[in-house]
Amino acid sequence: MQRRLVVTLCTLLLLSVGCASHKEARNEKRARETAARSAAERWLTLLDQGDYHEAFEWEAQDFRMARTQAQFVRYMQARRAPFGKALGRKVIGSASIRKFVGVPEGNYVSVLFKTHFEKKAETAERVILVEQEVGWRVLEYRIY
Repeated sequence: MQRRLVVTLCTLLLLSVGCASHKEARNEKRARETAARSAAERWLTLLDQGDYHEAFEWEAQDFRMARTQAQFVRYMQARRAPFGKALGRKVIGSASIRKFVGVPEGNYVSVLFKTHFEKKAETAERVILVEQEVGWRVLEYRIY
């Protein structure tokens, strides 16, 4: 009888520890996604304001070598500016990613927005961010 009680108590203790660590991991993931989503929203505000020079500074440091600031500005002027002002933007969702094609394993978050522009019907924007020592930085931006 005592043995059964000890086994039951040990089992309950192990389950509660497992649940607690799972909850901590889930809370940590949620906190990372929230921080990345906030960084994406701040970065998109820079694009909305046409401040492409400052937006370039938010690009992931390791990946800036792919293009210069001038190339980034020209790209945004050609790709983003024609849509006009963002009239509304809503987060559709976000997802943590450890492995991402073409880049080393790390802490990445993909954030998807539903956006309505002045000169474009409702569309989707995706910002992929990477967690670096300086904080969340933009790795990729797409408008669909």
